[in-house]
Amino acid sequence: MVRSIKGNGAKKFNKSLKIKNMNKTAKVILIIILVLVLIVIVAGVVAVLVKGGNAANLTGTSSSSNKYYSVYVQTGNGSAVYYGQIVKQSEEYLVLKDPGYINVQPAQNEDEQPQINFALMKDEFFKPLPEMTIFTNNIVFIQQLSDDSPIVSFYKNQIGK
Repeated sequence: MVRSIKGNGAKKFNKSLKIKNMNKTAKVILIIILVLVLIVIVAGVVAVLVKGGNAANLTGTSSSSNKYYSVYVQTGNGSAVYYGQIVKQSEEYLVLKDPGYINVQPAQNEDEQPQINFALMKDEFFKPLPEMTIFTNNIVFIQQLSDDSPIVSFYKNQIGK
């Protein structure tokens, strides 16, 4: 036997059904929004990991496009200092754009000074590409160069050519 609810009782019953339905709908919408937010976060983390991060790891900056650095590297039989812009960096390596180095030629005679010049790796006879990958476990230190550094001036003059 089905009993119908009349009067005030019917209004309360219908009202409680609407609230329960709204709560269910709100819960479903909330769950959908949370799942979408979680997907966006996971996609962002994956994108950062796949790209290998940026130059913020060792240099402390997120973008080094206008900045030049000296990178002191310990090699198997000594050490070397390379100069350039850090364009990519992860925990395992960094990439220097247009790496260069200081070349010192000893004096020919005792009364002469040694010849010191700056050379780019890409100008070497074996014509390497203009990017150098350096493993971070070989890096002793990284130093940002000031804007009035002769190395920075050299790079800025090269860009103008």
